[in-house]
Amino acid sequence: MKNSQSCRSSSLTIHDGTPLASAVLGDLCRTSSRVFISSSNSISIVYSRTDRAAGMDFSATYYSTFSNNQNVSLSCHSDYMKARVSLGYLESLGYSSDDVLLNDPECRPQVVSDWLEFRIPYERCLTVKQVENDTISYTNTLFTHSDNTVVIYRKKLGLTLNCRLYRDTVVEGMYSANDFIKNAIIQYGLYSADLTFYYSSRFVNPVYDYPYYVELNQHLYLQATLNTSDPSLVLFIDTCVASPDESDFTRNVFYIIRDGCVKDPHYRTHQSPSNNMVRFGFNAFTFLKRHSNVYIQCKLVVCKEGSANSRCSQGCVRRHKRAADPYHEEEVHVVAGPVEMKPE
Repeated sequence: MKNSQSCRSSSLTIHDGTPLASAVLGDLCRTSSRVFISSSNSISIVYSRTDRAAGMDFSATYYSTFSNNQNVSLSCHSDYMKARVSLGYLESLGYSSDDVLLNDPECRPQVVSDWLEFRIPYERCLTVKQVENDTISYTNTLFTHSDNTVVIYRKKLGLTLNCRLYRDTVVEGMYSANDFIKNAIIQYGLYSADLTFYYSSRFVNPVYDYPYYVELNQHLYLQATLNTSDPSLVLFIDTCVASPDESDFTRNVFYIIRDGCVKDPHYRTHQSPSNNMVRFGFNAFTFLKRHSNVYIQCKLVVCKEGSANSRCSQGCVRRHKRAADPYHEEEVHVVAGPVEMKPE
């Protein structure tokens, strides 16, 4: 609810997508409208205040609708993008499946039902990678081509396929050049990562038991893995917290790592075979003494290898330092457990 007093000490803005890389749709204290429509399947609400003792109360509802574009689609995954074009749409333009190419003509599509489907790895098919302050962007181009033709009397099809990996999300964009048939699709998804218990420091045999029964003071081994084929990405553990409730990691919890700072004296790191993998461990006694059934949630940060200003290179930092950092990497939350003490 807006009033002059609350607007002096707090603000609430609505973004068309992610807060760091999208336009502002409105501000609760400055915009008269209370209905906001995003251009994709993502919308962000950012609330901030300068006075801890004062602030505004607000509530919001939302609903989603399906896109009217039934001819082209793009979906982004951790290590590849998938582009689909309707065969009927191509035929209506006078093209066949053999006339559609990517940056690398050797990367060919498959015909799946009534669709022409390209599965495009981020590290192949001449996909271009660009690192920015808050995104890692992968781009390829889908276009139509006709052999032995000097002039044509039909519209060209040209689509720029763009997957941008944001914090907590994967943003997908498809844009067309001005002289081509125009199509635009933007979607949002999630990073894919795993958090797995292992029986020993060799990290050969993962734990599949549910729950995982352990002894007090037993050293536990965990491996966090980012599911990507990009070798230039680095995984960093920002925070790991233990909780007896898999749906609540804010109350009655024990921090193993917080903001990159080790809180558990029994925490140990183990050598990992690749950048997109982190191996670590800690003793069960430190958090299982109070709770017999425990879940572990870790916040992982993805950075570009060799970046001196990235979150991964900062290590342990305090909250006020992180707030002033202009560089933002992608984050993903993963949960493992439950871990339970063996019955006596």
